[in-house]
Amino acid sequence: MTEDVTVEVFYSKTCPNCPAQKDLADDFRDEEDVEVKMTDVSKNNGRAKNHGVRAVPTTIVDGPAIEQKTGFRGVMAEKKLKTAIEVAKGAKDPDELENGLLKKIKGLF
Repeated sequence: MTEDVTVEVFYSKTCPNCPAQKDLADDFRDEEDVEVKMTDVSKNNGRAKNHGVRAVPTTIVDGPAIEQKTGFRGVMAEKKLKTAIEVAKGAKDPDELENGLLKKIKGLF
């Protein structure tokens, strides 16, 4: 039995961008070994605080192949969420989550 990847979207009913992120995460609900959770911060603010969520939407991806949960603020591109899930499963290198500028900066050192 494999361990699931968890995708958790923290949202608020008054957030104009949250429905798009919730819809995107829902698209992965049927993917094998992926559990999608939705957390309304107005009803579960303690959980949001425990995860360091300070803005919505925030999406946290956790899985067996990553050392610590990875969080993303705002509406994600579908490709980025898919990559985050693949990294959490161990199917892709974590460096693939870094954007171009961060890769260039790291390359300087």
